[in-house]
Amino acid sequence: MKKLTLFILAALAAHLSHGQQTEFSAHLTSGLAAFRGPAAAADAFIVGTQWNSGRYYTDNPYGRQPGISYGGAGQVQRIGPKKGVLGVQAGYEVLRSRVRISNVFEGGTDAGISVKGHTALANQLINLHPFFGHRFALKALDLDLTAGPEVGWLLSSHEKGRATTTGGRTYTTHTARYRPIDVDVRARLNLTAYYRRTGLSLGYSAGLSDYRRGYVGGTNGLFSQVFRVGLAYRIYGL
Repeated sequence: MKKLTLFILAALAAHLSHGQQTEFSAHLTSGLAAFRGPAAAADAFIVGTQWNSGRYYTDNPYGRQPGISYGGAGQVQRIGPKKGVLGVQAGYEVLRSRVRISNVFEGGTDAGISVKGHTALANQLINLHPFFGHRFALKALDLDLTAGPEVGWLLSSHEKGRATTTGGRTYTTHTARYRPIDVDVRARLNLTAYYRRTGLSLGYSAGLSDYRRGYVGGTNGLFSQVFRVGLAYRIYGL
């Protein structure tokens, strides 16, 4: 994957040296993120102990339920004479996933307390996405279909949960999580439609990096996935 990324970046640099159309654009995205794989949780529980001053955490915050995510990026791409597209995008993103909470275990007891609620996990990342593809002309629209690797450097991971018993007692979590990996590598597919300078984008990223890689004593196989919708603005190159 690293070799493929370096190859695309080198090809982009060589392509930019020729007198063809270059476009710079800014992107704002929102969407849904979740985890998939055998270790992704549909249900989890909150844990509290007698020695942690009433603080709680979620046993497995990597949920299958989607959470609302957002981000921003800058992009440069080259359009060839046959409408081939080659470019790179870099930006910042917060990916949120959710997991349903059904029980709370506290005080070292084996008996769980029945609750209803959820925990949201927020991962902050810096993304780099080199891509290639093709531009299709549809009347007044430019349609760019692109694909390529996406590398996300995980800056921080934080969980925030809330669950309530039938009697009205509320349990909350608000804690930083250990980063299980430093880099999340994904495969990404995008479709962007431009009308003059403004555009609308749709995208999907499938994670290839196992967040439980090397985990001992449990189930491995935990991968991110992201569905995106975004707005784009062509700053230069129309």
